[in-house]
Amino acid sequence: MRKRNQAMVDTRRSFLKKSLGATLVGSGLIASANASSPSCLPLISGNLWWYHPDTYTLEQWDALLADQKRLGFNLLWLSNVASALNSNAQTAKLEELMDRCAALGFEVILDTGFTPNWYVHRDLDRELAHCGKCIDSLATRFARHPAFYGWYIPHEIYMTWGDFSEYIDTLYPALVTRCKAVSDAPVLVSPFFILDRAQIFGTFKFNEPAEYAAYWERLLRLSGIDIVMLQDSGEHFSYVTNAMRRPYFEAMQQACKGAGATLWGNVEVAEFHCESPDKYVALYGKVHHATVKAAPWRVVPMPRLKEKLKLASEYCERIVCWGYQQYGRPASGEAAQDWHKEYEAWYKSIKTQ
Repeated sequence: MRKRNQAMVDTRRSFLKKSLGATLVGSGLIASANASSPSCLPLISGNLWWYHPDTYTLEQWDALLADQKRLGFNLLWLSNVASALNSNAQTAKLEELMDRCAALGFEVILDTGFTPNWYVHRDLDRELAHCGKCIDSLATRFARHPAFYGWYIPHEIYMTWGDFSEYIDTLYPALVTRCKAVSDAPVLVSPFFILDRAQIFGTFKFNEPAEYAAYWERLLRLSGIDIVMLQDSGEHFSYVTNAMRRPYFEAMQQACKGAGATLWGNVEVAEFHCESPDKYVALYGKVHHATVKAAPWRVVPMPRLKEKLKLASEYCERIVCWGYQQYGRPASGEAAQDWHKEYEAWYKSIKTQ
């Protein structure tokens, strides 16, 4: 993938934590010792969607939203929303979708825009001009829309160093300031973490979770970001375990608490199927997985997804996902249809606990 309302008051949150914690532990849904007070149910509330106004008709969106509503989704997280600003007709299509979301009880996150290869050219003036225009245009139409939840900064990072760190240290606060100038809605980011100590997938720098926590606490304090949606799968492989993920959830939870931000989980429902790093090297060599032709991506099998959701629920106040649009929609194929039925059954079982 690099690929509001905070209206729930503390007293309600405290009550839910206590009551849901007893329910989930008693039912065996939460396995770890520190999970006696989970932050949320192990359920997905919505998904990241690459948006273009000409991809789906309003009738097709009705069907897509109906599929998601059956799974308990109530949030649509849209990226590439700048594509709706090219003409009044295209903006009207986004407004129709927003209206439909409001009618169905969906909240909508809109992204602040980005320029192609922003992480390569790192032209701050160009980026801020583009994103600022996008934010202002969207705010004029949607800042007071009943479905509008918040702003997503799509400049996703792990950690940064040197001149890239200076760039992010300026970009993030500037985008938050621009968003807050037009709306009091939350501003969200969705960072990832790296597990590749052996540099199999590229010469990317690796840092330990403690350094990750310190970096993000500093950046969250500096920027004023409200919500962090932590991606949960490192390099997206099926061999990634909860034991590998947990230190990063703990690190980001620490960072968010220190900075006064809220932690959500971005639980990926798609993964690159491979049994181990050694197997990957044997099959493809030491190359980034984005370069692998006919890569064996799949929807995450339900037993594995349940464990991922349980982990995220220990640390996060809400769970969103990536991969549903690409691999989980019923129209994606037979595997997706089966997954959809299994997840719907999981959703219903949790809601009846």
